[in-house]
Amino acid sequence: MTEPLDPNGPVIPPPEGVVSNLDNPPNQNALVQGLTSFFLALSLIFITIRIYAKTIYNNNRPTLADCTVLLPIFVSSIRGGTYVAGCIFVYRVAATSGFFVHGWDFRLKNLSWFYYNLFLGTQMYLATMIFLKPAILIEWARIFGPGKRKGFRWTCYILAGLNSTYYLINILIEVNSCQPRAYYWDKTIPGGHCLDGPVLSLTSALVNLVFDVIILVLPQTVIWRSDMSRRGKAGVSTVFVFGLLAVVSAALRIAFGVAYVSNIDYTYILSSQSILCIAELTAGFLVFASPAAPKPVLHLFKQAESSVDRLIGSKRERSRGTNTEEQQPRSFMSLFSRGRSSSHLPDQVAERDNLSLRKLSTSKSKDSNLSNRKQQPPGVSSLA
Repeated sequence: MTEPLDPNGPVIPPPEGVVSNLDNPPNQNALVQGLTSFFLALSLIFITIRIYAKTIYNNNRPTLADCTVLLPIFVSSIRGGTYVAGCIFVYRVAATSGFFVHGWDFRLKNLSWFYYNLFLGTQMYLATMIFLKPAILIEWARIFGPGKRKGFRWTCYILAGLNSTYYLINILIEVNSCQPRAYYWDKTIPGGHCLDGPVLSLTSALVNLVFDVIILVLPQTVIWRSDMSRRGKAGVSTVFVFGLLAVVSAALRIAFGVAYVSNIDYTYILSSQSILCIAELTAGFLVFASPAAPKPVLHLFKQAESSVDRLIGSKRERSRGTNTEEQQPRSFMSLFSRGRSSSHLPDQVAERDNLSLRKLSTSKSKDSNLSNRKQQPPGVSSLA
């Protein structure tokens, strides 16, 4: 008969020569929170630019792909969008049990909270993929499939359907992988059992990589067969560089999936999987939104630049006006004297103004005499 495990003890025994640190274990919570916030903000910014480009800049109606990609952000779950909800579950883990904590530094009683949020986050990831990748493929069909490219359009539609079907089946398998279901996160339930989790994770990562590579390569076949110049083809292809992030994330998930199969330090390995899933979803949103981004963003930058130039120009004009007033200490009196008789001014100021007027009259008469002399013939001037 096995002894009951200590809930305050470590999940796994420490390696030889290592002492467990259960009270204040080293972790990478700040890194995970920062990356998650960055990825979430980046996705929302690009989707906002996409909406601006379609509805305001180009004055077009949203397409089917636009409506599909907005579902995982806003209306796919009770908590909001599935993508946003997935990020929330990451924050919940980072605020409590922690990420990148080795099993020998992880208290057994905290393991259920870690696995519970991980379970929900996985479902949010899979649900987001049901909508995100089909939205990208539908958009590819709209952009690159008009005219005689009927085969390309149907390829996109078939792949979109296969993608949604696969991730829907994956959700059903994940949700029912443990009996009872709570055994997924609470390993203290007697008589519970699960399917091979590492094998499921590795299989999902492999299929994910295949879909990501197809989505990245599919539009390139059309671009490089078009009549554009080589420079133009390269410029259009660089718009899809964000697809490389999705491919790299999926490939790294496979590498960590292999380690997940052969390593029992699950709490540490699954931390990498979590942040890679968020990165892959973010790359998908960027792939979808980036083709519509360059022109609207350039337009916004030009508007911002002109606004800044006008602001700086108005400040310079005000500054010049201030400097003029400082160089003319009597300008206030001059403004005050407009529309008023000099009798209203003090006697000293009135005498000073009269003296200035007399000097001005004398200088004008001298200039007039000099002008008359210049107009006389040379002989007259020499005789004078």
